[in-house]
Amino acid sequence: MENVYRIGIDIGGTKVNMGIIREDGTVLDCDGIASKGADDAGDLVNEICHRMEACLTRNHLTMEEIYHVGVGIPGTADYRNGIVRYSSNLFGTNVPLADYFQEHWQRRVTVVQDSWAAAWAEYLFGQKKKWPSMLCLTIGTGIGCGIILNGHVYGGAMNTAGEIGHTSIVPNGRLCSCGRRGCLETYASGTAILEQALERFPEKLKDLPQKGETVFELAYEGDQAVLGLIEESVDKLARGLAMMINIFSVNVITISGGMCIHEKLIINPLPEKIRGYGYPAWAEKNEPLVLQAKLGSYAPMVGAAFLDRDNII
Repeated sequence: MENVYRIGIDIGGTKVNMGIIREDGTVLDCDGIASKGADDAGDLVNEICHRMEACLTRNHLTMEEIYHVGVGIPGTADYRNGIVRYSSNLFGTNVPLADYFQEHWQRRVTVVQDSWAAAWAEYLFGQKKKWPSMLCLTIGTGIGCGIILNGHVYGGAMNTAGEIGHTSIVPNGRLCSCGRRGCLETYASGTAILEQALERFPEKLKDLPQKGETVFELAYEGDQAVLGLIEESVDKLARGLAMMINIFSVNVITISGGMCIHEKLIINPLPEKIRGYGYPAWAEKNEPLVLQAKLGSYAPMVGAAFLDRDNII
């Protein structure tokens, strides 16, 4: 289809990426706003809609020319009814997010997990359907995983497939935003790495920007304590991924989200570490293949523009 446009909206735990997407997956135009501190979902949706309308105007387009609108959220979505069932990092429970958008735009809007959207984008445009089954991990404020099985996003009976971030890795471990303890994302997300660094060696971050990238800058400078922390985080990530591979038997993993840029520290060590925790039947075959997602931080936004309920099983 020529001259077909879609809207993709990625509502993350700290920011919103939104854009007009062409049918080949490329971004025509995009914008972003902060989501952290947004107490009211309706107010946030209104701001998103106004920004998107300004984006459309810049490109001489109207909503009538948009084929599909998709929204990715950090949590569990009932994609059939457009309801955010649970989002520990942003919305809370049972938020009728699609209704807010539909009230503004008078059209159906698909709401899905951001990790599912990222997986769909990577499958369609990053890996170009090279592997019909794979895991697509998104690491940023939290950790999510989209599962591609036989060319579809696997959602599961309870719409919670891929919640690796809330898999308990350490019994009675660190407190998670979901209320449980020891969840993977409390050890291996960008937020978790920063929090642990501030706890272990606050003097190293004194007078520096309090963000995850600061920790990685210290690691690239050769700070052994920081390198040790990141290695521990990657090791726990590998343990969680080995469990996922044991269950779904996929041999390809892509890494997207804000952390995917750290190929040397995050991506390159993962295959060997995963095999160390893996079932011998696959671990001895030098699998899985771990790749940096080609769409990077735009993957959830692009995927949301294309992921409709017909693509989910």
